Amino acid sequence: MKQKLLLAALFCAIAIPSCRKTDNNPVGGNVYNSVNDITAPTGFNWESSRMVPFVISITDARFSTANHSIAIYNGDPFNGGSLLTKGSANTGSSFTSNLSLAKTINEVYIVKTSPDNSMIVNKVNVGGGVTMSFGETDPTVAAKKTAQRDMSTMDDCSSGCTRTITTNTSNVDVNSGNVVCITGSNITVGFQNVNGGTIRVCGTNVTLQNLNFGGAATLLITAGASATASINFNSSAASIINYGTLTSSFPLNGAFTNHGTYTSTGDFNLNSNAQTFINNGTMTVNGSFNNGSPSSSTNNGTLVVTGNFQQNSGAAAFVNNCSLTVNGNYNQSSVVKNYNLIKVAGTSTINSGTELGMYNGAMLKTVNFINNATVKGYGSTSLVKITGSTTIFNSGAVANGALQICSSTTVGASYLTGGAANGCTLYIPTSGCNSEGNGTPAVTDTDGDGVSDALDAYPTDATKAYNSYYPTAASGGTLAFEDNWPSKGDFDMNDMVMGYRYQVVTNASNVVVKVIANYTLRATGGEYQNGFGVQFPVNRANVTNVTGATLEAGQAKAVMILFTDMRAEMANWNTVPGAATTPEKSYTVSFDVTSGPTLSTFGLTSYNPFIYNFGRGRETHLSAHAPTDLATASYFGTADDNSSVSASRYYVTATGLPFAIDIPTAPFNYPIERKDITQAFLHFGEWGTSGGTSFVDWYSNTGTGYRNTANIYSN
Repeated sequence: MKQKLLLAALFCAIAIPSCRKTDNNPVGGNVYNSVNDITAPTGFNWESSRMVPFVISITDARFSTANHSIAIYNGDPFNGGSLLTKGSANTGSSFTSNLSLAKTINEVYIVKTSPDNSMIVNKVNVGGGVTMSFGETDPTVAAKKTAQRDMSTMDDCSSGCTRTITTNTSNVDVNSGNVVCITGSNITVGFQNVNGGTIRVCGTNVTLQNLNFGGAATLLITAGASATASINFNSSAASIINYGTLTSSFPLNGAFTNHGTYTSTGDFNLNSNAQTFINNGTMTVNGSFNNGSPSSSTNNGTLVVTGNFQQNSGAAAFVNNCSLTVNGNYNQSSVVKNYNLIKVAGTSTINSGTELGMYNGAMLKTVNFINNATVKGYGSTSLVKITGSTTIFNSGAVANGALQICSSTTVGASYLTGGAANGCTLYIPTSGCNSEGNGTPAVTDTDGDGVSDALDAYPTDATKAYNSYYPTAASGGTLAFEDNWPSKGDFDMNDMVMGYRYQVVTNASNVVVKVIANYTLRATGGEYQNGFGVQFPVNRANVTNVTGATLEAGQAKAVMILFTDMRAEMANWNTVPGAATTPEKSYTVSFDVTSGPTLSTFGLTSYNPFIYNFGRGRETHLSAHAPTDLATASYFGTADDNSSVSASRYYVTATGLPFAIDIPTAPFNYPIERKDITQAFLHFGEWGTSGGTSFVDWYSNTGTGYRNTANIYSN
């Protein structure tokens, strides 16, 4: 292909033995000595990405028709995930986006942020597209997962059982080292002695009788299982762990952890020798909750008490991380730490000598409030909301710190210290743990475009609101061209190697208003003086303020020409090991769009890049990409090209081979001069033959059998 490179090739043959052609035989794969060994399925376009439609709607009516932002990330946004796209959605209009995603990406994170800056994050599988709706709260949040453990293989009945019960059974003994697995459903199991060991319940509708715990015995209700039990804790070393559904009533002398649904048929008493209490799931006490335990007690989920809640003197601090609802009275004689919502239908009494701690926007809502001690706010301001009467009995009783007291009776200034104040204006958003909330958010929209400043990337410019990116905000992609079209070349895919990243700016209505493109010319191993351009899916007449490129005349669509001769941009090829190199060259192109398309119409992809040589008409594009208006159609179907304008088939050979490829990563370590890409990336052939379904990570996987690094260029 490249007569001008014969001397370099001769040097390669003499001085670099690794350049000599050898069989490419990846472990466990087919032999591809050349791209010419590949026959691609009809219609395969050699893309390592696929277009994924997203339709995200809003049912959260708290802010009327105000805009919420929808952001999509390629990973956890709080753990290194990178932004892909962002825009507006409200109750009357969905956010839609057509996003080109690498085939290696199977899940994304979608973040809804409301005008008050409250946020819901969902991880979703991509599949063929994503359609979903966000409400006021996150339905997946049943509880905070603090201290929650995952189920292990020991938490079911598939292994480790010393006895398995499938039918009605009585007089069961369980001793230390025993693992009794109950797999039957709709059965009754009676116990005689439980002096240790483990009882695992894996069936449904299981009745457990005479379960008198002695020693370090454990009752485990597995996920999906359900049981009703009569239990007596005789040992502080005993424990109950529930992942399923459990109904019972017992005084707790041991440890209790609920990850599922637990119902107490009577009072729930944490006695003085009780061990750790943790609720990570949903717990209902049909009676009163009485805590006298010196061990830690934590509610990370939903705890509903139909009677009274009593935090007794001498008990360790009760920590509420999520939702505690008391349908009777709340009586506190030792420390309670509230990080979310406590809701009391009767009277809340804070007795002398203790403290109710309110942390970071927590809320206590009660009918009547009697304070004989200290209510203290920590971190961001919290709220005590009293709908009935407020009584303060002594001068030592205070509200202190970051706290707002909302009451029909004004609390005297002498009882408010350290910043605590009367008021009802504090905004607390509803959430999966706080179904009440309070107030109206203060939303600032400086430019008046309908997107709050907190969500607006351009808060003082009403014409702009959001940034979207391709491939991501933090990374780019790579284009690799052969320049001999319509003839096949040597398929080293380095005749021009161009990195790219796109930033697409949209307004509050998700209409494209500006495009910023960053390009990096990395290699020019081609024989010809190739030019480079990109066609964008917008009419030329709607493009203004172009910088960094030439808006080409004679085109219906906007075509940006970066340069007309790559050799003038890069003197050396950057493809021959040991030869002279030229530093990579970067370009920034920007243009404004008037009366532009929506983001979903414009899309987020690599658009339509091309090279050209031997005059302006001989364009080489990615497979399945149509030429521009200035291309010479007479080249189609000549030499090795199998394009057909009538069939909308472009830039492939008769065996489906491409003349350019688009890789959704940068930098892409391209092959050295005159080394077919199958000799560098050892699963490229299988990827092509499979139509892109096998070895989708052929370009990024550095594991054994994926690359021949001797044939990959390294500067």
